[in-house]
Amino acid sequence: MPTAQLDALVDEARATNTSALIVMRDGEVVVDEVIDGRGDRPIETMSVTKAVLSLVVGRAVTLGHLPGADVPVCEFFPEWQQGRKRDVTLRHLMTHTSGLQNELHTGKEIYPSSDFVQLALCAELDHDPGTYFAYNNKAANLICGLLERATGQRADDFARAELFGPLGMEEWEWVRDPAGNPHGLAGLRLHARDLARLGHLALDGAGGLISRRWLEESTRPATPAEPSIGLLWWMLPAWTRYSIGEAQIASLRRAGGTPQQVAALERCRCQGVERDRVLHLIGQVGLRPQEFPRDAEWLGTEQGPHVGFRHDGYRGQNLVVHREARLVAVRLIAWDHPQVDAPESAFSAFPDRILALASA
Repeated sequence: MPTAQLDALVDEARATNTSALIVMRDGEVVVDEVIDGRGDRPIETMSVTKAVLSLVVGRAVTLGHLPGADVPVCEFFPEWQQGRKRDVTLRHLMTHTSGLQNELHTGKEIYPSSDFVQLALCAELDHDPGTYFAYNNKAANLICGLLERATGQRADDFARAELFGPLGMEEWEWVRDPAGNPHGLAGLRLHARDLARLGHLALDGAGGLISRRWLEESTRPATPAEPSIGLLWWMLPAWTRYSIGEAQIASLRRAGGTPQQVAALERCRCQGVERDRVLHLIGQVGLRPQEFPRDAEWLGTEQGPHVGFRHDGYRGQNLVVHREARLVAVRLIAWDHPQVDAPESAFSAFPDRILALASA
């Protein structure tokens, strides 16, 4: 791979307070940097845990514990055999289209709960299954409960025996709730190198460890409700351009954005720009889009063809897999990093840098 581009990536990783950076090409490590001076150790992957959970489900499907993504959840939880819940499938849980009621702030409902699976089972449906996309951490937690019913083992124990063990992964930790359920939304701590190996597994199946059919299905668009998501994977487009214009401003206003938010967004007008430009514009006016009403479509996007798949997590955790270039890249920042909350530590441009590296 081009040395100058790799060196530039490492330099930017250092500038954005990265703890660990791994780049693999065709299964061979070309960059392996522990940058923060705190040693090579497992790091909390946050929502990238969901991508690993997709692989764990894929292993269960490959072994015949599950027939596939379209199995109804009620086959494992009979209490869901009534009403609209009987129509919810594993695919719905994995594509955030279950319709399950969900509070976006995980500290309000999920983390205070003593049983993440039971919390999800008791939630009502806000939408008919398959009709509406909304990022849903409760649904991700329920997948771990379903895996236990299907395999007879806790999801983390199953992963240890059937996925992590065969890959030679020895040092990792998956946080459990007080009831003993491994978290589905986050909580998996891995060495960056092991996370990259799992990303490579998603490319080639590791000699049949996960079926080619599952890998193809899970890393392609998997629901008509949202073309950018597979089965717990996000698609990686060749390029993305962003716009903020009348349509986006009107959407924020209709969704109930405050006059101050609307006025600030109006000062961010742009057309067909890259991510860095959007971030610069909203940073200049002090906007916090995470505080916008949920239904506000405040950012217009246009994307190129899908060239791979990825997942990210809170505070800048990233796993990027470029299918065409057979490139896998991981960037992690540890929670105990002294600059973990600094704005630049998010390294939000990381997927774009890997796209540029793949095309160099």
